[in-house]
Amino acid sequence: MKKSVTFILITALFLIGTAPAAIAESSVNRKAMLLSLLVPGLGQYYAGAKGYAKLFLAAELAIWGSYYYNDLMMDAKRQDYLSSAARHAGASPAGQGIAYLNAVGAFNSSFEYNGYQATRDVPVLFPEELAWNWDSPLNRARFKQLREDELDYENNLKYCIAGTVLNHLLSALHAAKQSAPDVRTSAVTVRVTGRGLAAVYTRSY
Repeated sequence: MKKSVTFILITALFLIGTAPAAIAESSVNRKAMLLSLLVPGLGQYYAGAKGYAKLFLAAELAIWGSYYYNDLMMDAKRQDYLSSAARHAGASPAGQGIAYLNAVGAFNSSFEYNGYQATRDVPVLFPEELAWNWDSPLNRARFKQLREDELDYENNLKYCIAGTVLNHLLSALHAAKQSAPDVRTSAVTVRVTGRGLAAVYTRSY
């Protein structure tokens, strides 16, 4: 996911630098750009580039599909570790905050935790009603793993949101280029010279 977002960002920055000046002058270009800014692929469809329209729309659907999948999995992992703590440690972690969850995952019991805190300058103790006692180190380790999985899915949601924003931007810039009246083509060729290889960039107007 990180690599995908990075690739989209680099491509978007490239198109920003190469977007034609006609975007600011042509109402057709502006309309295509705004359409794709709202719905990726819509501007391409308006410009007659139906193949690109399907590509950008498919990317948008894939990103949102990934978003909802990660959201469901994040909730599932949270419910799993909450029920695991209640069943195997007698804890009541729901609504207690990150500090309590970290303590439950780091110490076998609240007695062990409070004993450790008593040696600190400013101890943070939990009352008896928040006591816990794991029935096995394996279940405590599973609790910690479930919490880490939840955080991973939460981070994936952020990447999905970033990917959506970038896909809208990329589609808008591409739609503006597709609808430009002065269509320009470019190409990069590599030639063998006496000193090695030379890359030549050509652009036709």
